[in-house]
Amino acid sequence: MRFSRFQVGRKRHFVFLGFEFYWGTDSNGKARLRRRTAAKKQKATLSEYYQWIKAKRSLKLRDWLPQLKRKLVGFRNYFGLPDNSRSLAGVYDYALHTLYKWLNRRSGRRSYNWSNFKKMLEYFTIESTKVSKRYILVDWY
Repeated sequence: MRFSRFQVGRKRHFVFLGFEFYWGTDSNGKARLRRRTAAKKQKATLSEYYQWIKAKRSLKLRDWLPQLKRKLVGFRNYFGLPDNSRSLAGVYDYALHTLYKWLNRRSGRRSYNWSNFKKMLEYFTIESTKVSKRYILVDWY
């Protein structure tokens, strides 16, 4: 497979360490190496979060929500590179919607509406995931 800046596009890409590398263009139209979370890795992560939240839903929130926070922060620290904000936001949104779903299925009536759910997230300081590294220095020599 040829991977060159002269063949721009996602058709020519490779996956390495959970990232998909491909050539894109920047705002000036110049070729630029871009990266995003590999689809296989992201799907596995989403499935893992779903199963984990489902298994922990019956426990006290104070016992396992800090663990969920650490999982989300760890994902952000590893995958929080420029050009990957869409994948980060997708994982964060999926985790929160899964959490909301399973917390509301713990009893015969809803435990949270969306505004109270947001207050609970503030209480446990679960913040939205953002790109943590703005620039990456690559030393080619």
